[in-house]
Amino acid sequence: MKAVLIRTDFSDQQAWESCRSAIDASAMAAFDVSIEQDVEILDDPDNCDITVEQLLALEETDHTFVMLADRETLASTEYPILFLDLFEDQRGATVRVASSELGEAVGNVDNGNITIEDYAAAAANAGDKNVFRGFA
Repeated sequence: MKAVLIRTDFSDQQAWESCRSAIDASAMAAFDVSIEQDVEILDDPDNCDITVEQLLALEETDHTFVMLADRETLASTEYPILFLDLFEDQRGATVRVASSELGEAVGNVDNGNITIEDYAAAAANAGDKNVFRGFA
């Protein structure tokens, strides 16, 4: 099953297209494939302004995590995608991942190699409280 990236902000189409280009470039750099090889991108205005709280309220999901391209994502030229953990122990854990690191982060979180909490701790240890920009 593919990971899911939900676009929740529809206020700036040009920023969204730039974000898509950045995450595609990240996947190509990490794995030489399009991001859509491993990630289902939900680009539907019905998802406008969906919140973390709404996603956490879902009773059942087959996904262990979900990613959001929200207003904060599109407001930054780093396009930091919000990762949200939906799996039991760490349910509700979040971290933003700079689009340049997205390809590897998706693979690691999806395979259980590195948790969302691990990425959040790495960001904090690097002095980047809210955005993971790579391991030092």
